[in-house]
Amino acid sequence: MASGVDRISALPEDVLHHVLRLLPAQEVVRSCVLARCWRGVWRSVPALRFTGTKGWDSADRFVQFVDHLLHLRCAGGVDAPLDSCDFDFDSDGFMQLPANEQHASRWICEAVSQVRAFRIRVVEEQEPSPLADDLRLVSQHITTIELIGIALSDIVADFSGCPALVQLNMEDCDVFVKQISSPSLKHLRIARCYLSEYFRILISVPTLVSLELIECHRGRIPLLGSFPRLDRAIVVLNEDCSDQCSQDRFDDCSAEGETCDGCYYYYGDPEYPESGPFCDRNNSIFLKGLSEATYLELSADYDVVDSPPDNADSPLDWHMNKLVDITV
Repeated sequence: MASGVDRISALPEDVLHHVLRLLPAQEVVRSCVLARCWRGVWRSVPALRFTGTKGWDSADRFVQFVDHLLHLRCAGGVDAPLDSCDFDFDSDGFMQLPANEQHASRWICEAVSQVRAFRIRVVEEQEPSPLADDLRLVSQHITTIELIGIALSDIVADFSGCPALVQLNMEDCDVFVKQISSPSLKHLRIARCYLSEYFRILISVPTLVSLELIECHRGRIPLLGSFPRLDRAIVVLNEDCSDQCSQDRFDDCSAEGETCDGCYYYYGDPEYPESGPFCDRNNSIFLKGLSEATYLELSADYDVVDSPPDNADSPLDWHMNKLVDITV
């Protein structure tokens, strides 16, 4: 500084990009006023990070900025590749307005279509922020999606439009979908999420290699499809998982009269698909879905374990041919 030498501008471009990608997008763009050689640097930074409305005069100004920048970076205005896009709405109230939820849904679709890694984090004191029910993600590039504090409801979480997707993380979300499907997903993590009490999510991901289901708050334990490539599964269930019927039975209570809602939505009815996927009452259906795992770690309160009926085999009598290590 004393010598007047601009040593920062002399740094290699990849080092400058590494520094700038840590800053909010508006600060990256403002770097263009530092010197003439900085005017176009922001255009080639391979990451965008939006931190909400803090520091902006109004939410409208923030929306205009995001709209314009995403258009430049994702709609062909800039040739430089975009590796990641990060939205971090940390208690600024932006996502509490329905109009802004629509903005966020549009930004997600636009960004996901171009980036390799996408993350959105919403921290609010209220319920998780909903996305548009008709949200459909399409991308040939995206490999990682991370959703924190987001509500997904009344839709099938279908990622068939993202054939390169490898990792999906959902944390502190409302996951009220009937199915999660993907032809390419390898790593799925659902942590501290709220699931539906009225139907079970069918996880239909035949390419899955690792599964983490960690302390879901309330709701039915998912129904697991066939995972022939599953190597590692970690499941931590707590007392909030409502997988026991209202008659305090673990099998079907219909033998004693009218079936309660818990059993009806737990097992499904082939004549009424809206009740959720149909499954055999004589199978320990959740644990059976983990039968291909090489490493399996299970933790649950006693009254949460998915036990079979009295006339079924022991819950550990599955065909677990690959299992090398199990922790219960």
